[in-house]
Amino acid sequence: MHSAEHTMHYTTRKEAIQGLIQNLRDRGYVIIGPIVSDGVVRLAEIRGQIDLASGAVDVQAPGRYRLEENSQLVFSPVNGPDSPKKYLHPAEVELVKYAEGSRGVEVVSAYSSKTKYAFFGLRPCDLKGVEVMDRTMMVPGFEDSFYSGLRKSSVFVVVNCTRAGENCFCASMGTGPEADSGYDVAITELPEKLLLDVPEQSRGLLQGIELSPASEEDLRVAREMFNSAREHMGRAIEQENPARLMHDGMDSPIWGKTAERCLACGNCTMVCPTCFCNTVRDTTDLRDGSVSRVRVWDSCLSKDFTYSAGGNPRQSRASRYRQFVMHKFAYWPDEFGVYGCVGCGRCITWCPVGIDITDTVNAVLRGRRENAKKLEVSPLV
Repeated sequence: MHSAEHTMHYTTRKEAIQGLIQNLRDRGYVIIGPIVSDGVVRLAEIRGQIDLASGAVDVQAPGRYRLEENSQLVFSPVNGPDSPKKYLHPAEVELVKYAEGSRGVEVVSAYSSKTKYAFFGLRPCDLKGVEVMDRTMMVPGFEDSFYSGLRKSSVFVVVNCTRAGENCFCASMGTGPEADSGYDVAITELPEKLLLDVPEQSRGLLQGIELSPASEEDLRVAREMFNSAREHMGRAIEQENPARLMHDGMDSPIWGKTAERCLACGNCTMVCPTCFCNTVRDTTDLRDGSVSRVRVWDSCLSKDFTYSAGGNPRQSRASRYRQFVMHKFAYWPDEFGVYGCVGCGRCITWCPVGIDITDTVNAVLRGRRENAKKLEVSPLV
């Protein structure tokens, strides 16, 4: 991880983005960046600056998303449904494949990946999402080798946010709007140029790019833009450090009220940059008689996910939605010391019925505080 204390600040022309992309390609990276596809900003392979979703502005609300073409910025949209999880922890991975060979049953393939990804134009919340995934997928002695292999070879070019989306609440989670660590290059798009924050060990990525030392005025303008984005966050978690209070809300009526709307479709977990739940399936190919073991994404919203030989401990939709929220805001901080939510707002945008996770958390915490006040004034009996 890189610390902002050991970085250098430069400015350059916006056209230099092409040079940076080319430098990454020359180093053998597959570059993943924001593009416009079917009216949505997706993360996909890019080969040049022309592929970027420049000029598009994403207008988001609970259960709603649309693009408008009304910006002069190169990095204008905030985010779409994709995050680095799509590439580092793919939705489907063939773990192993067996087939009949000359010596009996043989392993004919096993998962591996030599791909080197450069995530270009990534937002700070998604960069933090990768760090959160690391806590789960790279536990010493229990590493997911597919994830760790891709993760350790990846490069991250992050773009600091100077505009907050309607469903963003990264300021509440301490994950944005500016990145503070973990990047190889951090870009802040000023009105007329780019401000680059570059760790010393990543200086080679800027080879051949004309740079000028950043002035105090450049840094001041960037700080003002960050503050503006922070002040205009579309959503917020009202309680600072909610983890210690969430456990007291396990019996809140809010879970049941939310479950009346929830479809248990799993959209929220699919678009979440930190959800890692999966299941394993065995399949047979009748054409050659081979057998494959495949890992696929699953969701804690699914009734079958918690089914075991002893039964299903989460029969109700309310209990499953509560598990999803509590995992992000209570269990993960207890286990890993970080929140499982990075405030990207995707679960709000892509929920078909527009359930707002910040409304849920705030209502649970509000009820807990009100109950605490009642207990404080209740006479002793």
